[in-house]
Amino acid sequence: MPNTMQDKTLFETGSERWIRNTYILEVGAKSGQRGLKTGMLSNLQYKDGGRLQDGVGLLTSILTRYTEVGSVQYWREEHALKFKFMVNQAQDDTTLHELLKPALEIFHQLEGQRMRVFDIASRSEEGVSVITITRDVDSMSQREVGLIVELLKGAYKHHLIYDQIYLPQDEQIYQEEMITQMLSSIQTIDVKKNVVALREDDKVLVFKT
Repeated sequence: MPNTMQDKTLFETGSERWIRNTYILEVGAKSGQRGLKTGMLSNLQYKDGGRLQDGVGLLTSILTRYTEVGSVQYWREEHALKFKFMVNQAQDDTTLHELLKPALEIFHQLEGQRMRVFDIASRSEEGVSVITITRDVDSMSQREVGLIVELLKGAYKHHLIYDQIYLPQDEQIYQEEMITQMLSSIQTIDVKKNVVALREDDKVLVFKT
């Protein structure tokens, strides 16, 4: 976790803590649902003047497009992404592997690729199971992210814990395009920090460490 405020970029509904000249887009405006703001992330800058890394934009777009994802982390040492989901029933790693690994292996065979990093782990916290799926960036795609989400939604139905945020169809397509673009970008560059994006109430918090 960061030790200073300079290490934190905050995306907050109704917040005035946005960088000047940054385009803001309202995402989720239905009554009783959380609103989430995101923007043209390539135009965002840290307060210290540095360019916001594509890695940060990627994580934010993933959380914006797929509200089922509780948090997502870029793991620099393995050049991989860690996706966390929450379900309100007990899990075991074997069942999760049987659900996801065969489907993802077939997907990658069709794509002509091979997964370098694939890991699934679960742990219980106060009656909630936290599922962590780790995948290498090099063989990852936006379509695979969507496949993982749909597989978990199909398997756990009402047990998957997440906020249903309204996202217009054109915004869904836009975020998918951004995920594809930024995944392609970080596949070819060295992201020099570990980065994690998570939800907290009506906010998306992004930390670099």
